[in-house]
Amino acid sequence: MVKGTLDWGVKESFRSYLTGPLARGKVELSGGAAAHGTTYRFGAARGSYRADGHALDAAFHGAVRFLGHRTNGVYALDLRFSALHVRVEGGSGSLIADVATKDRESGEVSTYRQLTVATLALRSGVPSAQRDVVALDRVPATLTEGGAKAFGGSYRAGDALDPVSVAVALTDDARLPSSGASSDGASTAPGATGPAGSTGPSGSTGTLAATGSDVPAGPLAAAAALTVAAGASAVAATRRSRRRPANRAS
Repeated sequence: MVKGTLDWGVKESFRSYLTGPLARGKVELSGGAAAHGTTYRFGAARGSYRADGHALDAAFHGAVRFLGHRTNGVYALDLRFSALHVRVEGGSGSLIADVATKDRESGEVSTYRQLTVATLALRSGVPSAQRDVVALDRVPATLTEGGAKAFGGSYRAGDALDPVSVAVALTDDARLPSSGASSDGASTAPGATGPAGSTGPSGSTGTLAATGSDVPAGPLAAAAALTVAAGASAVAATRRSRRRPANRAS
């Protein structure tokens, strides 16, 4: 293959939580990754396609990093996906990535090289090349046991992730489809701006944050509780200091 793209939004509820009022986080894109509709686009594909077995093995450049729960300049939530790789043969497939994730209690960062983050459900395997282009459109992705490590236990194996779209060209003059665009024509994925952009809480869609639905459980919820508790303590301390009578000179 000579070029290609992979579109993946990771997980919609996670993005909404990250940029909502609890985590007040941001998304950073680097290495060629860019916002694309409601997804992140990774490019510069390299790999192979075997027509006889309808097998695809493609790696992509770019990285997406999620940062949230900032206290004293340090983010308790720090998760990065890079070196994304899609491998499909027959009716089964997998989404693989290098992952760096911070433990929100100890602050220790764990790294996993080429971790199988999700399984991809293909009904009939990789389709035949059309006009020298092989494309997979919005393939359902399911979190693996290993992939759950990336989220610190906030999601479980079997949980649905955002679907994956892939398009690779087998010749120089083949034209890639514009897959992954949002239905409303938006050009920016939630929580990110520009090819290597970042944004804070103002970039949130606010949908899940407003309703409180599908908020990640476990460590993320605990981090949110700690943040709220810390803020409440600070407010209480300020009020007590205001009520305390001033010392009179003797």
